[in-house]
Amino acid sequence: MSSPSPVVLTMVLPTFNEADNIAPLVQRLSEALREVPHELLVVDDRSPDGTAEIARRLAAGIPALRIIERPPPAGLTSSIRDGVEQARGRLVAWMDCDLSHPPELVTELLRPLAAGEADLAVASRYAPGGADARGLPFAQVYSRIINLLCQVLIDSSVRDYTSGYVMGRRDTILEIGLNGDYGEYCIELLGRAALRGLRVHEVGYAMVNRTAGESKTVASLPRFVARGARYLKTVARMVRLRLAGSQAASTGTPAR
Repeated sequence: MSSPSPVVLTMVLPTFNEADNIAPLVQRLSEALREVPHELLVVDDRSPDGTAEIARRLAAGIPALRIIERPPPAGLTSSIRDGVEQARGRLVAWMDCDLSHPPELVTELLRPLAAGEADLAVASRYAPGGADARGLPFAQVYSRIINLLCQVLIDSSVRDYTSGYVMGRRDTILEIGLNGDYGEYCIELLGRAALRGLRVHEVGYAMVNRTAGESKTVASLPRFVARGARYLKTVARMVRLRLAGSQAASTGTPAR
């Protein structure tokens, strides 16, 4: 009897109150990855709407599906980090679990990594073929401003620093680290990758509104100010890192 193929890719699915979205997400990912040895790792922050219980019922018919229920405190970045640490695949990826990110894009992200042409692959609203089709003017302007700042101040080779749909080698992700409370983790991850000279491959896609449930997207001025301050602090930290690297290169001393 032959042993099962080693897991190539772990899809980390950080969830909180995604009861209406988890089943179609898992089903679409399973179909997209049917030719790839994979696991789907739901990392749930004790969703009161029963997301984890729905995932457990799905797992009865989907052997590749695993569920982790995390103790408090809840948090997007820590959920992703826990999933990456417990992943069985040499490659890991994660995405928003509200179906605003197309599950079928996962194979497009996998292609440059499997071919050895990239160190990280990112779903990008701002790469050729990409679009922000959510119809949320405030959020769209907010995203554009943050990403333009990142391009100007950190590295212009990355266009969507707040993507949230990322794939890379597990050891690379763990080495760079995942830090922050919400989307600022992605700015730091991609910023550090670019400043290290890692190859970041962007795949254009159209971001749409979540299918069901309550949006966690910035949609008001107070939330913009609160979240934006954390984003700007992360950008400033990356600028200091870039300047330290430039100074070290000019003096021949290693950057810290």
